[in-house]
Amino acid sequence: MTFVLQMLETGKEKSPIHTLDPRAKLLWWISLIIVPILVTNPVFLVLVTLWIWVMAAVARVAGRMYRMLIVGYPMMVGFIMLTWPFFYAPTPDQHYLIRWAFLHVSLEGILYALAMGLRIVMALTACIFFVMTTDLMDLAGALGEFMQNRWNVSYMYPLMVISSFKFLPEMSGDYLTVTDAFRSRALDLDSGSFLERLRKSAPVALPLIDNMLRRAQSIAIALELKAFSTSNKKRTFYVQHHFAARDLAFALTGVLAIALCLLLIGLGWARVEAFL
Repeated sequence: MTFVLQMLETGKEKSPIHTLDPRAKLLWWISLIIVPILVTNPVFLVLVTLWIWVMAAVARVAGRMYRMLIVGYPMMVGFIMLTWPFFYAPTPDQHYLIRWAFLHVSLEGILYALAMGLRIVMALTACIFFVMTTDLMDLAGALGEFMQNRWNVSYMYPLMVISSFKFLPEMSGDYLTVTDAFRSRALDLDSGSFLERLRKSAPVALPLIDNMLRRAQSIAIALELKAFSTSNKKRTFYVQHHFAARDLAFALTGVLAIALCLLLIGLGWARVEAFL
């Protein structure tokens, strides 16, 4: 939970990346998520990941981001590296390290598992970088302004989506507070079968639902006091966002990454099989 809150707070800082238009960063992030879908070439995935690490230094979030990733990488990649080689389809021309009955581990399987792990590493790095350099409320304002002015869509929809991300950590914090309160009253929530633990969690659900309803009521009152209306499609925005040349250049770097993926596909180098 502290990890999520730290990332959300980091998005409010100032740097050459933080000050970019949040819509440009959103386009960049979508492009970087598409890259590991198109390509499994481990060399290219490593280069793109290193590029994101360099941009983290430019955004002045390198130290905090690296500490988070050092913890996340082994957990995400380790499981794949340990299990995937056993399920890699065996062929007679592979270089086997273990081959007994239905168990088979080959160098080709390990390389393929490494490539699959690097796909997750690259996607995880891009997601954390995006969250740590983007203020979610600023993103909601930019998207709401764009959708209202271009498509005549109410601001309510981006507000709903962003608010769900913003208040999720608070709800998780409420859950920890309530469960700790029940444990201090000698309620054992961790032992027993699944059905028993589910039955024990019923008292925890009631105060959580009550807190959620109270928070929703407070948000509704605050929006009403600010004259918020779902039918108002001509509202003004406190911050006016303008897509400048540097924003376009940043977004195009993501498009360039996709173009390189298409080039690798055309040359036959996009898949990890090119190294096998």
